Amino acid sequence: MNARHLVSPRSLVLSTAIALLATHSSGPAAQTAPVAQAATAPRIGLALSGGGARGLAHVGVLKVLEELRVPIHCVTGTSMGAIVGGTFAAGTSPAEMEKIVLAADWAEIFRDRPPREEIAIQRKIDDYKTLFAPEFGVKDGGLALPKGVIAGVSIESFFRVLATRAFGVTDFRKLPIPFRAMATDIETGESVVLERGSVAQAMRASMSVPGAIAPVEIDGRLLVDGGIANNLPIDEARKLCADVVIAVNISTPPLKRKDITSALSVAGQLVNFLGKQTVDEQLKSLGNKDVLIAPDLGDISAATFDRSAEAVRIGEQATRALADSLRRYSLPPDRYAALRATQIVEEKALGSVGEVRFEGLERSNPEVLRGLVESKPGEPLSEAKIGADLRRVYGSGGFESISYHISGEGGPRALVIEPKEKSWGPDFLRFGLGLASDFQGDSQFNLLVQYRKTWLNRLGGEWLTEFQVGQDTHLATEFYQPLHEAGEWFVSPYVKVGRTSRGVFVGDDKVADYLVRGSQVGLDGGAVLGTWGQLRFGPVWTRIDAEVDTGSPILPSVKETTAGLRAQLFVDQTDHAFFPTRGFGAVASAYAATESLGSYADYHRLEGKIRGAQSWGAHTLYAYAAGGSDLGSGMPAYESFTLGGALHLSGYRINQFVGRRYAFGRLMYYHRAFPLPDILGSGVYVGTSAEIGRITDRYDGVPSAGTLWSGSAFLGADTSVGPAYLGFGLGPSGNWSVYLLLGAP
Repeated sequence: MNARHLVSPRSLVLSTAIALLATHSSGPAAQTAPVAQAATAPRIGLALSGGGARGLAHVGVLKVLEELRVPIHCVTGTSMGAIVGGTFAAGTSPAEMEKIVLAADWAEIFRDRPPREEIAIQRKIDDYKTLFAPEFGVKDGGLALPKGVIAGVSIESFFRVLATRAFGVTDFRKLPIPFRAMATDIETGESVVLERGSVAQAMRASMSVPGAIAPVEIDGRLLVDGGIANNLPIDEARKLCADVVIAVNISTPPLKRKDITSALSVAGQLVNFLGKQTVDEQLKSLGNKDVLIAPDLGDISAATFDRSAEAVRIGEQATRALADSLRRYSLPPDRYAALRATQIVEEKALGSVGEVRFEGLERSNPEVLRGLVESKPGEPLSEAKIGADLRRVYGSGGFESISYHISGEGGPRALVIEPKEKSWGPDFLRFGLGLASDFQGDSQFNLLVQYRKTWLNRLGGEWLTEFQVGQDTHLATEFYQPLHEAGEWFVSPYVKVGRTSRGVFVGDDKVADYLVRGSQVGLDGGAVLGTWGQLRFGPVWTRIDAEVDTGSPILPSVKETTAGLRAQLFVDQTDHAFFPTRGFGAVASAYAATESLGSYADYHRLEGKIRGAQSWGAHTLYAYAAGGSDLGSGMPAYESFTLGGALHLSGYRINQFVGRRYAFGRLMYYHRAFPLPDILGSGVYVGTSAEIGRITDRYDGVPSAGTLWSGSAFLGADTSVGPAYLGFGLGPSGNWSVYLLLGAP
């Protein structure tokens, strides 16, 4: 393993998760002399080591064994060896396996979150607060963290697809080819042989790198990567069936001193040394009848899945180089065809069930979760549909893993969904950060702390408290209470106190800062529109104390109460909150202040925003339009609309234009220069924007500046702490700016 793969921008955490799967070995391939075919052919066991992306060479090995008609009677594997071996043992041909490997989007497989379109709407709203990882649990008077950086939900979903042909088989000895996977008990360090249960879950346990991918609990044992205790399970192949073992070892050179540059690389080196020791012990057991295949994968790392085709080809070459040693075990064409006819099976239909139920829940109400499941009793099931159901349940935010099984093969069948509640919950603490600067004296900075208590009652009540300090300082608390188990309707009382300030401009000159203090209380009722939207409506009362803090008193000082009815619509079907590559979103709000509820005056405030994105490969076009008006009702200054600053007329100062009516449009193009691993974000982008806006009915009586245009060029990134931009904005009449934006200030 090489440290540069652990810390590269392209795959930092993916490398952490996969590079630790890599194994090390040495020694030449077993030297054997051709012998005559025995009257009774020996039983041959295949032992496959781990290796991350390097382990895809196993697929090439299987392809050549098939060409040479070498029979395989049982398979054992560790980590990637367990994944390839389990797929082969379940009845998938090497050719079909190669198609799956080359078509797989490995970045998505190791991206822990479900597609954003499928997560709960409350969690989508949190995205725009730029809350970043990690999510801390608050329990027993302290803070707790997940057991792994990656929960492995998407990984296990992919493994279920690989193991579809094993559906209904719980004894791995009864697969088309008997199979065993290796894992390690993280509590005792003992090697654990997995030979019963779910093939997909066994694959998942076998490759759970400690600290990087969350462990899997099976039969009361907490299991991690099998490479720690037995990385090349030759001994288990002999126990399972083998008179002869074909061992495939994917070796990775140890790190050089110059490459040991971080705690991650130190941990990786230690884990790999443990794996090497187990491999060396296993290799000592090989005899003259056995064959060792050790593909020379060069600089292909455990994380370079983009070189899958190359890894498969090298596996083929290494196996063909040993063709003479392998041919002595070849079967005649008819005998081999007859054997393989029993080992290759078609994908099995899941059929239908009479019941869908949840098991293993302690805090969560299964009836609340049932509304997220579209698989219904009596309807044909599919892995794709169940996978989408599991992602929606997981996307509700309260679970660290989720799996399923179908029970009752001998009688009434049931789809049993098994979500595992977050062991570090049910109370969570997160942090957020927002920063904006135009390098001309205008900057905004906000630091957010969010505390969320979940499952306060059987209907899924949540209590959210947020404290933010900076340009917009506030303390807010809200209780979100669904009204029934299906969760479509809710009520939500809230309280907020705080202060915010913004600049006041005359032309291009900032002449004052306007400070608005407020305390607010409201009660919303609403509807959840599936995973794509939310509608809220209710009364709100706000006490305002506004004044010019420094500078010219252009805007009025007021102390008054505004009260009225507010409606809000939030729709979000984009794949990313920032730098989306597909989908659409919309936000609309309407507020009617009325004296009948205690407002100092009647007035209206309407605003709408809509956006959409479409991509062609790494190229994306993103369109955004917004507008607002007070309908001529005399809306107060503290409710005003603003334009100016990064991507909102980039060539001008932050919030330079203020008024009671506005319209704005932006068209962006961005190119993803390279992706980022999920824990860091989605990618780094180079892009440009064209912006046009108009704002009228200014409070200072100055005539409108008319239609304004601007543009920018930027380097951006979608990161785990929110969007980041460094750009240059340009407007007419020599207006220009350099801007920095991080998060959502």
